[in-house]
Amino acid sequence: MPLKVCLSTANTVLYPQGGHLWVFINWALGLRSCGCEVTWLDVVPTSLSLDELLAKYEYLQKTLRPFKFDDGLAIDFLSEEKLHGRLDEIALPYLDSLGPFDLLVDLRYDLPKRLLSSSRRTVLINIDPGYYEQALAEGAFPEPGHDILFSIGEATGRAIANKSWLYTAPCVFLDEWPASVGSREAAWTTIAHWWGETPDSEDESKRKAFEPFMMVPSKIDARFELALDLAHTEEQWLLESYGFKIHDAHKIVTTPFDYRSFIQNSAGEFSCAKASYIKRNTAWISDRTLCYLASGRPCVVQNTGPSKFLPDQSGLHRFSDLNGAVKAISAVIENYDHESLVARSIAEEFFDAHEVCSLLLSRAL
Repeated sequence: MPLKVCLSTANTVLYPQGGHLWVFINWALGLRSCGCEVTWLDVVPTSLSLDELLAKYEYLQKTLRPFKFDDGLAIDFLSEEKLHGRLDEIALPYLDSLGPFDLLVDLRYDLPKRLLSSSRRTVLINIDPGYYEQALAEGAFPEPGHDILFSIGEATGRAIANKSWLYTAPCVFLDEWPASVGSREAAWTTIAHWWGETPDSEDESKRKAFEPFMMVPSKIDARFELALDLAHTEEQWLLESYGFKIHDAHKIVTTPFDYRSFIQNSAGEFSCAKASYIKRNTAWISDRTLCYLASGRPCVVQNTGPSKFLPDQSGLHRFSDLNGAVKAISAVIENYDHESLVARSIAEEFFDAHEVCSLLLSRAL
């Protein structure tokens, strides 16, 4: 009998955008490759109307169909109260109707406690080291009550909520992210939410992170393109004045396949990290960066702290200042074919979803 695993995702019903979905698709495919029967779970606010919920559920189901998760998609409400009668009205499957499970892998931080009881064992994975600690301290999330706690930050976790945390690498499913031939003439790109979630969180925005590095396009003969959710013409004009070409992320990377095409048509990734990742020296690496690496696209990204294994010389370059970023991009362009091969090898050695999930399962069960 295969292990029955529930993967608790975050906001995939309400925000089924390509890059956001890939975070969970990579984990789900990794777990399946280990022989698990995977159920995809998301929870939604109780205020969502049933008509809207049904439409959004069906859209997510259609989006996940190419990955064969459409038949294992469960829904529930973000409430400790059981509201299965509402789901029965529109014939949507919920967790109690599909369980019990051997393991629940929780990739969100506020799953109702009643849903944790559907599984023999539960694990939480902190996929936002730095942000999660800060939000937890501010009372934005409940203290975790899972059997085992993991974090993708190498140097984070031990002091969170006075609990013991284990490190797990983030992952990318290599079969869905094959290496392909790139070109040094293509644009350096990244994909991001540009603004903070609220006016008070501007310091945690990608916009703030990029401010010290806006001169990069003027210092090197290369193209730079950003897929962003701007919605402000003035901001686009400002970015383009620095030499960045701007794409509307909600149009160009809407589906998982759009997202993959955008990355694989790039020369590589150039990106900066939000403040919380840097301040806490988490050695965090983005799930997006893993997709670039697996595709054979070298990455030049901001250093988020000392790592025991992440390279800084080839394939993946981690910069700390403007000069370091420019030097790294120049080095990649000079030796592009070799850098591309090393990028793929980094993904294979450290972030292969099958290997990452296999180790996680051995430690969790």
